[in-house]
Amino acid sequence: MSTSLKAVYRDCLPDNSIEPDLYSIYHVKQGLRNENGTGVKVGLTRICDVIGYEMVKNHKRPIDGELIYRGYSIKDLVAMEKLDSKIRGYETAAFLLIFGKLPSPAELGEFQYAIKHHFSSSLVFETYRTKDLLNAMQIEVLKLYGLDHNPDTDTLEDRMMKGLCILSSLPLFVFSVYSHKKISSYPLPAAGFAENVLWMARDNQPYTKQEARVLDVLMMLHADHGGGNNSTFADVVISSTGTDIYSCISAAIGSLKGPKHGGAAGKVGAQTQMLLKKLNKDSSDEDVLQLCEDILDKKEGDGSGLIYGIGHAIYTKSDPRCQLIKEEVRRLAQEKGELETFELMDRFEKAAVATMKKRKGTHVCANVDYYSGFAYHMLGIDQSLFTPLFATSRCAGWIAHHLENRQNNRKLIRPANIYVGEHRVPKVLQEARTKQPGETQ
Repeated sequence: MSTSLKAVYRDCLPDNSIEPDLYSIYHVKQGLRNENGTGVKVGLTRICDVIGYEMVKNHKRPIDGELIYRGYSIKDLVAMEKLDSKIRGYETAAFLLIFGKLPSPAELGEFQYAIKHHFSSSLVFETYRTKDLLNAMQIEVLKLYGLDHNPDTDTLEDRMMKGLCILSSLPLFVFSVYSHKKISSYPLPAAGFAENVLWMARDNQPYTKQEARVLDVLMMLHADHGGGNNSTFADVVISSTGTDIYSCISAAIGSLKGPKHGGAAGKVGAQTQMLLKKLNKDSSDEDVLQLCEDILDKKEGDGSGLIYGIGHAIYTKSDPRCQLIKEEVRRLAQEKGELETFELMDRFEKAAVATMKKRKGTHVCANVDYYSGFAYHMLGIDQSLFTPLFATSRCAGWIAHHLENRQNNRKLIRPANIYVGEHRVPKVLQEARTKQPGETQ
């Protein structure tokens, strides 16, 4: 039965296709993108700003990228945290995103306690048939709804506390499923959130301060990226229905499973392993450039024709997240004796940018994922954990945007489509209508 239905559907595919030129004829913005590549404006936010270009006569002019959390440059936030002897940059960034201000020492302490202790004491972890940790995370987040005695309350304060419960629970979900054993509490009560995550990700192996710093900075950089990215927009769209925060966060996690949004660090990790097989410190600049050409020509890499970690929808001249993590990764590479690999990646980055500009005539830059995969590798974190850790970090931004939407825009997000199909009448009705009155069926 299923085989025949597949054949029927396959035969019907031509009837379901939409001619590409219809999108321009009807002025429909595919992917909610304007013709000049900018995003269609669909909302207002006070949470995060992503700046990557200037518009000059309807054309993008490349500028140095900026990532702004609640008015503060991410560069300044990272620099500020380096002045702190404790590693708690992610907690500071998450508090800032959710509450809208930098925390006082007392507020930060209370927030740290909440995101390490506000998980449900009734959590039940299962062994999943699915090998995808993101699916497991979605299921476990929805279970929290069932454990909540008042899951549908609509006060902002209650929604915020439920969000913190989700954030607190995510690492315990991930590492319980990953390790096939229940982890019911954070193992390092006195340490920061990133340190606890690193400890669990490495199966309770000791870490250096620079290792913890790298993961902390990565989590800060991943905490939010504006309201227009796919997972946050999914969160906001579903939030507009008035549903519970558990459903919204679960949907946002689901959007990360797609390779176009959430899987980039893993792709870069695999690409890095390929680079190390093809190139070494003695490789010439011509060798590096040729490898870039071969990847774009689908002769090398995964056959997609993509150089992962190079290029971004908004950033043109530079991605501030990439610049910040690159410096931390360089320090870690020196500490771990991996400086040769780092320098090779730096050379490949420059060659890839040059090759892309030659091919497409536009300036692109390395994005945050380019060095993230290498960072995770040096931290001893398995590649299957890359996107789940990204989801854990981004949860702070999802909470913030969910709350902002519920406070300020209670209209249901309901865009429109233009119907371009035919108008038809079933054949049996056509025949019935052509029969003469009184004629028997």
